[in-house]
Amino acid sequence: MSEDKKIKAWPKDCLWPKPGYSDNCWEPEDAESMPIDDELQDLLDIKEYMDGLVEEGRLNEDYSLNEDFDDEDSEEFEPEIGSDYWCDGFNYDLWSEDVIEHLDLLKLLVNSPVGSIQQIIGYEFVNENLLRQAFTRRSFGAEYGVADNEELEFIGDAVIQQIVTRVIVDQLTSIDAFHVEGPFVSKYSEGDLSKLRMQFVSKEYLSKRAVELGLDVFILYGAGDSKSSGSLEDMIEALVGAVAIDCNWDSNALESVVDRLLCIQINNPDVFLKATYYDIFNSWHQKHFKKMPEYEMSASDRKCYCTLRFFVPDNQKDIRTSQRIDVVGNSRCDTREEAAFRAYCFVMDNGLWINLADAGVVPSMDDSINQLQELFQKKYVDDPAYSFECLTGDVWHCNCVCSGVEGQGRGPSKTNAKKKAAFAVLVRLLSAAGICKPEWKEQMHRIWMEGIVSL
Repeated sequence: MSEDKKIKAWPKDCLWPKPGYSDNCWEPEDAESMPIDDELQDLLDIKEYMDGLVEEGRLNEDYSLNEDFDDEDSEEFEPEIGSDYWCDGFNYDLWSEDVIEHLDLLKLLVNSPVGSIQQIIGYEFVNENLLRQAFTRRSFGAEYGVADNEELEFIGDAVIQQIVTRVIVDQLTSIDAFHVEGPFVSKYSEGDLSKLRMQFVSKEYLSKRAVELGLDVFILYGAGDSKSSGSLEDMIEALVGAVAIDCNWDSNALESVVDRLLCIQINNPDVFLKATYYDIFNSWHQKHFKKMPEYEMSASDRKCYCTLRFFVPDNQKDIRTSQRIDVVGNSRCDTREEAAFRAYCFVMDNGLWINLADAGVVPSMDDSINQLQELFQKKYVDDPAYSFECLTGDVWHCNCVCSGVEGQGRGPSKTNAKKKAAFAVLVRLLSAAGICKPEWKEQMHRIWMEGIVSL
């Protein structure tokens, strides 16, 4: 900060009291009911020791040395602790001043937001000035001459990443000691695990939680700075960083606070990991046109607006290669997803998603797995991905995803379910290419319904 930068007077209507001394509003006894640091604990231990000397008669009630105390084994008495406060007795007034001064360094005034925030996060701060700093933006700190929360953000970000990772690993992985070549087991890939973690550490999620918990109202903004998803994310991270420093990295305290702040629950990872239409359509557009579709976002009157501009392949259907879709929604994420879904449906419904005109495929349920694999080998489609679930003792469910389309099958064995899923994907790919026959669709629906009835 430049020396000629004038520091403003603390704002009168600020929720947070100005850092500094509180004109002796504390009493030494107040420390007994508060979380305190080691230095203040040492001071309290001195008082407890001196009170013990009073009880045994070594000191008088006013903490002066009792000259009549009978102790033939010792010469001039010297206390075991608290020598800084000893001069022919315990100097209570000097000790009391130091306790009050230290309370001022640790605690804010009673009418500060500390109590409300501590109740929300379930943690009681030793140094409440750390808590205030966690809510102080750089812009405010520069104007009013106080430290901001940027370094605490760095710490909190690392703590959140570590704790969320641990929760995911605990729930979704295991150790199989009988497989010495690779005892760490997970059905989810590195990309899947990263995506699950991002669900809880993203800017969108952290800012949403800040508002839901009511913590957003305590942030200190300077001139030209205002509430945003970035400022809310920064505050959550800084708050966790402040807890880490205050509790001296106590793992139980940190996990408890992060759980309260983030509400980490992983109920249906398979559903969450399913690709969004935003991902699917963007990937298709990039593959065909070597560029991303254009999403133009805006917001007003608590509504989000998305204009999506994209291309479709040259065709003989009088469909313009340049297309536009406009969507109105309640959030940026949902509005963008809806725009991508409509574009996906437009391309699919018009048979422009994939070109299989010369593939010569006539879908066969019995040979569907090989047919789909052959299309992949000839580079018509992506590598099909299969996943399985045993619904009952003798019924399997198979899900197949290939080139942006999905199909399911159910049957008495994994192979039977896989054939049905592959057949469904073949029919939908041919439909997406605009060359599907009605009887193929009818067979696909009939096979699926037979699998439902068999349950």
